Amino acid sequence: MTLRTRQLFFRAVLLLTPCVIMALLEISLRLAGVFAPEQLVVDVPASGGRLSAFNPFVTNRYFSSVQTAVPMLAPEVFLRQKTPETFRVLCLGESSTAGFPFECQVPFPRQLRQMLAEACPDRRIEVLNAGIAAVSSHVIADLLPELLAIEPDLIIVYTGHNEFYGVYGSGSSLSGGGRPWLVRATLALQRLHLAQAMKAVIGWISSSKPDTSDSRTLMQHVVGDQTITFMSPRYETTVAAFRENLTALLRKSEERGIPVLLGTLVSNERDLPPFRSSPDTGTTDRTGPGLKVGQGMAYLAAGRTEDARAMFASALEDDSGHAGAWYGYARTLLQDGDTVSARRWFRGARDRDLIRFRAPSDFNGVIRSLVRMGGATLVDLDSIFASRSQGGITGSGLICDHLHPNPDGYYLMARAFFDAIKRTDILRDIDRTYTPPSAPYGVTALDWEIGLMKVFVMLHRWPFPDSAVTVDDYHPQRDSTAARVAREYLFGQNVWSRAHHAMAEHWLRRGDMNSARQEYEAIAVFSPDDPWPHVRIADIYRDEKNWNGCSAALQQAIRRPGQKGMLYYHLALSESAQGHREGAVRWMTAAAQAPEFTQAQLQNARFYLAGFYSDAGKRDMARRILTGILAEDPSFVPAQRFLEKLERMVP
Repeated sequence: MTLRTRQLFFRAVLLLTPCVIMALLEISLRLAGVFAPEQLVVDVPASGGRLSAFNPFVTNRYFSSVQTAVPMLAPEVFLRQKTPETFRVLCLGESSTAGFPFECQVPFPRQLRQMLAEACPDRRIEVLNAGIAAVSSHVIADLLPELLAIEPDLIIVYTGHNEFYGVYGSGSSLSGGGRPWLVRATLALQRLHLAQAMKAVIGWISSSKPDTSDSRTLMQHVVGDQTITFMSPRYETTVAAFRENLTALLRKSEERGIPVLLGTLVSNERDLPPFRSSPDTGTTDRTGPGLKVGQGMAYLAAGRTEDARAMFASALEDDSGHAGAWYGYARTLLQDGDTVSARRWFRGARDRDLIRFRAPSDFNGVIRSLVRMGGATLVDLDSIFASRSQGGITGSGLICDHLHPNPDGYYLMARAFFDAIKRTDILRDIDRTYTPPSAPYGVTALDWEIGLMKVFVMLHRWPFPDSAVTVDDYHPQRDSTAARVAREYLFGQNVWSRAHHAMAEHWLRRGDMNSARQEYEAIAVFSPDDPWPHVRIADIYRDEKNWNGCSAALQQAIRRPGQKGMLYYHLALSESAQGHREGAVRWMTAAAQAPEFTQAQLQNARFYLAGFYSDAGKRDMARRILTGILAEDPSFVPAQRFLEKLERMVP
């Protein structure tokens, strides 16, 4: 072996040794079953392997708890083995898909599920919300193979606002972000047990803890203070990465034969000034275009529209890319009633905002171009929101902050996706005559107060104008009692269904039965398999002697899993109160066979059944039932007296 050969050999050994050691460590960790990456899908305990659910902690793959409080995935439950009658919809996206800042039944996937369930009563509808706050499309693309493995029949995608600052975004402070190839390599490595072990070690030795106080928001943890100029190299790279990730998603879905609905992005254009118009806020807001924009806004507030327009135009001459000047000029056009031009200028202001929490127009351009190339159906939320907004410009009427819809906005999203499904052959047995209601399902003042209270402090922290407010400064937006219960829920007992129950009890004390029912309807929308809210609705109807409503609510409860004996029993009584003799007999017969009933309960049900048969003129059946009861329990006095009464009657 020559000297050069020996040198090459030793160099190879030096290079390969760390790789071999890492490989051996990875194998050892896997054999030991420790430091495994969080799984996306887990079995639901006590379901006998019948049910699976999303693992809320799968986000630990992407976030470091040392840096920030980790957002979680909703623990959606679904059948482990999908049945032929199941139609499974998978919703992908970020916080607007997750439903922030609102909860439970408000997000568009839950509203969509209710629409589909009512339009397809013979189907089992599963609409699974896989939205995760503060992630970019890189994370969605990384999770996609595992998401496709659950066999969705339809994928709905609403994503794009976090491409700059979401985790692995181009301007993110979490996990580096940056070049797409480097992001993909990093995401591949995080699947290793060794990578998870290193992350855990870093967490253990780090003395810092995530700041969960109100003083710093998740946005600050994720972003820091990075500005990204319109059409800069980083901007262009981010647009290209977004296109690449969506293209991969559509290609993989098409390979599986899964249709995709792709929604365009919406944000608050009219009522939110740009977060930052110049990289140097320390000087330019007091001189040059920044000073002129400030003066122009003062003129506008004073009603001096022409003076304001001149000031904004002068600022644009100084800096044609000044987002604040674009926004101010848009306000003058809106003041003049020129909404078409104003919309273009508002969007120009948003696109030039240096703090990029709102997706620019180029992202919707990417979405539309991919749809034109095939592989997805466009749901033009951008145009739909504009058509429902004052002057055709989306603002705070449908958006609660910079980009998250309010309950009306989330319902509008659900309706748009529902209409797209109805227009296509995605779900062929859908009732195309079904029209959803005009208002969200099961959304009450409490839900509004919960969401608006959650977002209140955020709206007074960076990148919004900073002010020293706390939740104590929050003023009720819909109802003062709802605001009090919302606060107890958010900062106290933290059980959502209990909060709605508390509101229902409040309305019952005030004699407002309809509002009380609406609180239980909210729980029913969020927990479609739970009979309890329908039972409570039936109880309220019963107190009002509204037997028709009582029967309808009980029949809804009967369709849910669980023991049904008492439901049959009360439904029979409700039917009897309406004079529906056949219905009363039918349901009391079912109650008299309930396997969970005690002997005394069965006797009571059979006794009532005998009465219903007697009322229907079938006295022989009534006598037979009563005789059977007495054969089992001769001391049952009511049955003795009833039978004696029947015997005295003329046949």
